[in-house]
Amino acid sequence: MSNRVDVIEGATERRSATAHPVSDNFARWLQAIFWSAAVLLGLLQSWVHRHAMQSDGISYLDMGDAYLRSDWQMAINSYWSPLYSWLLGVALRVIKPSPYWEFPVAHLVNFFVYVGALFCFAFFLNEVIRHQRGEAEKVGGGEWVGLPEWAWVVAGYTLFTWSSLELITLRYVTPDLCVAAFVYLAAGLIVRIRRGVSGRLTFVVLGGVLGFGYLAKAAMLPLAFVFVGVSWWAALGGRRGAERALVAGVVFLLVSSPFLIALSWAKGRVTFGDSGRLNYAWYVNGVGYRHWQGEPAGSGTPRHPTRKVMVEPEVYEFGSPVGGTYPHWYDPSYWYDGIAPRFNLIRHIKNMLWRPDLYSFFFFALYGSLVIGLFTLFYMSGRGRLVIRDVAASWFLLVPALAGFAMYMQVYVETRFVGSFFTLMVIGLFASVRLPDSPESRRLVACVLIIIVAMFGLAVGPSNARAAYTSVGEISRGRDAAPNVYWEVAEELKRMGLQPGDKVASLSYSNNDNVYWSRLAKVQIVAEMFSGAYRKDEDDFWTADEVVRARIIETLAKAGANGIVANSAPSWAAAEGWRRIGSTDHYVYFLPR
Repeated sequence: MSNRVDVIEGATERRSATAHPVSDNFARWLQAIFWSAAVLLGLLQSWVHRHAMQSDGISYLDMGDAYLRSDWQMAINSYWSPLYSWLLGVALRVIKPSPYWEFPVAHLVNFFVYVGALFCFAFFLNEVIRHQRGEAEKVGGGEWVGLPEWAWVVAGYTLFTWSSLELITLRYVTPDLCVAAFVYLAAGLIVRIRRGVSGRLTFVVLGGVLGFGYLAKAAMLPLAFVFVGVSWWAALGGRRGAERALVAGVVFLLVSSPFLIALSWAKGRVTFGDSGRLNYAWYVNGVGYRHWQGEPAGSGTPRHPTRKVMVEPEVYEFGSPVGGTYPHWYDPSYWYDGIAPRFNLIRHIKNMLWRPDLYSFFFFALYGSLVIGLFTLFYMSGRGRLVIRDVAASWFLLVPALAGFAMYMQVYVETRFVGSFFTLMVIGLFASVRLPDSPESRRLVACVLIIIVAMFGLAVGPSNARAAYTSVGEISRGRDAAPNVYWEVAEELKRMGLQPGDKVASLSYSNNDNVYWSRLAKVQIVAEMFSGAYRKDEDDFWTADEVVRARIIETLAKAGANGIVANSAPSWAAAEGWRRIGSTDHYVYFLPR
């Protein structure tokens, strides 16, 4: 009997999947417009920021290289997840760009991930529309209606484009858009399960999606349990729902376990990743953000920290045994091995409640049009306290969204971490809207959406118009509007005698600047003078007396550096042997080999 039901449900699911959810021509026309706008805006943002890079991106690029050359000891990393590095590594292997085009290729990968996320969101939105249509059919028309299909197209794609470009953004070479894609896929499958047209295959796919989500970012592992639990309840609970949720859990483990086993083997302990532990130590316990030496008391005993080779000013060496352009940030879990995070309930509560910057950002998202629009729709529905019941009915969308927010906000949160969960939450609230079936309601919906789209245009229009103008000029002239400083530093250092594989030192925290040209020059930063993770200046070196400067240079030479690079230098530095790197503000001091 169970098999027969599965066959019937599977057939129903296939018939439903073939029916396009946007049935009228107007909605399809709108869908084409918003899809085109999303793709063009994403392409423009990728192009404008093609030479930009972040320290996280450097680590992913290095890790992708390690996987492709089968350097498993270096590739298996407890802080960075592997999936995104695989995408970057394959792209670089296939395209084989010159150093000038290496970062643009990474942004090209980001753009294709963004387009993939758009397809995943379309699947999710289509499932929501089908669910809303099914709910309306159950009521039989009645006096209450949800949003029309064209409104879902406008609201959904506006929200996706804004959250992807402004919250997550394509400026960063990070896996957050990968995570967003898997969140949308998982949410779409949850909606399909809630619709009651899913067979076992849906739960199999859900488990696979969650498994790949974990491979994109370790934070998806605890959230996978939330999605699996929601899938069980969305399937109306019971033994049958539990069996199918178990299928999703088993598939999740099958997909994720090879990496889990390899990672645990490499670390010598059972672990699914150390990014959570380290961020907890940094942002809850107040452990030093970089170059941990065991402070504060009670935070643990470092097993192999970076080596402090000079006390005043602080100079650290970290050239071995970790690889990568900047070993200190390539695998922070190695240098922080021995950390002992301590549970701190008070700090948890403070982190969650005292975030006025974040709350105001989301409250005034799109100039407050989302909050005001939703409030207007709920208020004008005339349903009073029934609105609470309407919102509760969208629990299968709101629970995963709120779980994502809660997980990050207890420790550390950036908008790129929660962009997809914000989208999920707002879609869940729009799905809760019930309005009288009247022309006035339809006009109200149209007015609200016109304002939201107008605010979206106001938020992204001017900057993108300037970007488009600049980009057209660059393409027509065949050169960049602004100099590519990192590439120029890398090329000039090569011309001045620094070779790929050489080792360099930095006069400041390298993640602020030097890690970018180092990657392009294929050199490794093995030591640095450290005045703080948030200080870009190198004043501690240049304001020191001549004897101290000589000691610093000698210390960096003993660390194995072939040269020391400064982001800037005073005019008298040339007299002490510092050479300007091309037309940039950077300077290099070559050390005896």
